[in-house]
Amino acid sequence: MSTENLTSLEALGIAIRCEIDAEKLYKDLASKTENELLKERFLNLYQAQKKHRILLEKTYKEVFPNVDLKVPPSQLPMEVSEEQVSKNLTLRDILKIAIEQEKNAREFFLHCAETDIDLSGKRMFRFLADMKFSYQNILDAELEVIEKYPAYYEGSKSWEVETRMKTEKIKRHE
Repeated sequence: MSTENLTSLEALGIAIRCEIDAEKLYKDLASKTENELLKERFLNLYQAQKKHRILLEKTYKEVFPNVDLKVPPSQLPMEVSEEQVSKNLTLRDILKIAIEQEKNAREFFLHCAETDIDLSGKRMFRFLADMKFSYQNILDAELEVIEKYPAYYEGSKSWEVETRMKTEKIKRHE
């Protein structure tokens, strides 16, 4: 997403699109897991994105009261944005895409914070950049866990798998 020569109007439209895209990703992530703790975490992130979008839309209406909001097209990769293809993605696939989206959104918000001449705009974009960084860290941690303990995300606890394996080994030796 190019940030060169953006107007405030365009920057807010792109920022709103970033939040809409993030909402979709977190909702998709929540639907891809049976693990209730992880599902709740993704739904909380979904709600946070929704609040950010509402904040940005409110700001848009305050700054540009006579201009209709035009949100640019989704920046999500085609495999996520098309419903049929998205069903074939794994939790790990969507996590990786979400991490990349959070990185890109953070860079965009940092650029907006640097170039916005309005102090409250700078603070808002900086806040959003900081939030994107924290979400990226959360997602990085989840990806690390899913790669180490995939059974945990499939509904069983990793120690249950080990217990079953030990039980089966004991039975074989009897």
